[in-house]
Amino acid sequence: MPLSTDDSSHLSAAAAALHVRGATRCRPARQRGAIAVLAAVWIGLAVVALAALDVGNAFLMRRQLQRTADMAALAGAQSIGVAAGCATATAAAQGSARANGLPAAPRASLSVSCGRWDPTVNAGASYFSTTGAPQNAVQVKVSQNLPYLYLGPARLVQAQASAKASNIGAFSLTTTLASASPALLNGLLNGLLNTSLNLSLASYQGLAQTQVKLLDLAAALGVGSMSQLLNTQVSIAQLANAMVTAVSQSSVASASVATDLGTIAAAVPGGPKISLGDSSSANGLLAISLADQQAAANATISALDALLVAAEIAHGSSAVNLGLGINLGPLVTLTAQAKVLEPPVLAVGEAGRAPDGTWRTSAHSAQVRVFLNVALLKGVSLLGLANLTALNLPIYIEAGQGTAYLQSLRCTTHPATSQSVIVAQPGIAALCVGADAASNFANTTGSTTCQKPVTLTSASLLFSLLGLVNISVGSTSPPSGLNLSLQAAAPTTLGFNGIAGDSDDYQSTNTNGAGSATAGLLTQLVSALPGSLHATLLGGLDVTALVAPVLSAVVSLLSPILISLDALLVPLLQLLGVQIGISTVHDSGLSCGQAQLVY
Repeated sequence: MPLSTDDSSHLSAAAAALHVRGATRCRPARQRGAIAVLAAVWIGLAVVALAALDVGNAFLMRRQLQRTADMAALAGAQSIGVAAGCATATAAAQGSARANGLPAAPRASLSVSCGRWDPTVNAGASYFSTTGAPQNAVQVKVSQNLPYLYLGPARLVQAQASAKASNIGAFSLTTTLASASPALLNGLLNGLLNTSLNLSLASYQGLAQTQVKLLDLAAALGVGSMSQLLNTQVSIAQLANAMVTAVSQSSVASASVATDLGTIAAAVPGGPKISLGDSSSANGLLAISLADQQAAANATISALDALLVAAEIAHGSSAVNLGLGINLGPLVTLTAQAKVLEPPVLAVGEAGRAPDGTWRTSAHSAQVRVFLNVALLKGVSLLGLANLTALNLPIYIEAGQGTAYLQSLRCTTHPATSQSVIVAQPGIAALCVGADAASNFANTTGSTTCQKPVTLTSASLLFSLLGLVNISVGSTSPPSGLNLSLQAAAPTTLGFNGIAGDSDDYQSTNTNGAGSATAGLLTQLVSALPGSLHATLLGGLDVTALVAPVLSAVVSLLSPILISLDALLVPLLQLLGVQIGISTVHDSGLSCGQAQLVY
């Protein structure tokens, strides 16, 4: 039966009601699913946030540990140069770590290592090694167990730091006179600078006692680092004016010293410029033997020493050609040069020996330096057994020489108990023959030595039938020339305190030998030559014994030449006043290092 209109309306209303009730029954299930998803998201965000807190806490702890390690390393390095050395440095580092909140074991651990920081020797990025002397660095390693704030077991956080603090000594060595003479000093400076200075003894004493800090000198010259200072070139006037500025700022000199420096600057307004640091081709004013040149910033030099050295360098080569007036016959060509009146040699650096056995900071000077090169023309026949194609004998001689080196430094809290120990060794004369003989002219660091054998001549035996023989002076294993020393005194140990300007600043030692002892130097060389000559066939086979007659003939050929030169050399040395071997050391002060992090 068909539905009426009213029935259809009732059915539609009923269906609508059923639809609404169904929809109402499904909504709670859907809401519960949405809440679960939101809960999972929030829980995930909470885990990430807690993990971030743990990571941040670990990062903060690492920063705190690094700060503790830095401060401990600096405290240790500041104490590494004192008398007790590593023991004091270790105690200082441990005390610093505790003061900066490092917990006791087992929650945290601390290790302290003493050693040497040297980028020229030690391998690796840190340049730190527990071997080497003198010790100048401390390395600190700290670690601490850090529990997670919310998740996971404890973790180990670590940090490491290295710091260095070098003690720097500065001194000068002179082999001229044990005491200052105004007449001598005025004459020396006037001769070197072409001036007419007439300063008094008090003026020179004031200049000698005035200490110029290298950092202040750099500032006065407008440079910011030691490397820039050593690469700077200045005139004598600029150097003197810069020292006026430096000592005025630090208030270490009287007004009279500034006036005297100004007088010297005004006397030489022009002139050539000198290098403040050594180069591969020339000596500069300062010889700083440090891997980290900036460590010498607080070192000091004497104003008088600086002026004398600078004047010598500005004067140029003081070698005098002596060969023009010496005639030894038509076959002999002689090169002869002499260098006299050497000013003080300055040395700045650390104490002790380098890994190669040489002293880290040393100075060498001589009253007179002479270089001789004896050459014979080609085609000299010896007993019909050999033809010499050439003969070349380079000889270096020095008289009134001295060498000094910085043996040790000790820093304390009081300058009176701080100490620099410098060993000085004077001598009457030294001689060497070698391929590097001429290089000793510029030697301002170590004792005279020829380290390279020299080819004296090459010879063809039996009119070239037996091939080529090389005759050399010295030995090839180990490499060495012929070295002779005359009346070298025993080394003398000199101690200087840390007080500048007191009575121990200048100390001298001598050989107690007269200059007349230099007589017969080259005659002694004649005696030593036979045992130093070696012959090789084609550069390999030793045939010294086989060609002994040829070697004897070479010595016989050289003997009258060398003895003739001896007769000329001794009066020259006596004329120049070489009467005694005196070495005077002027200690310019001790700079106890300020610690810096090097990692």
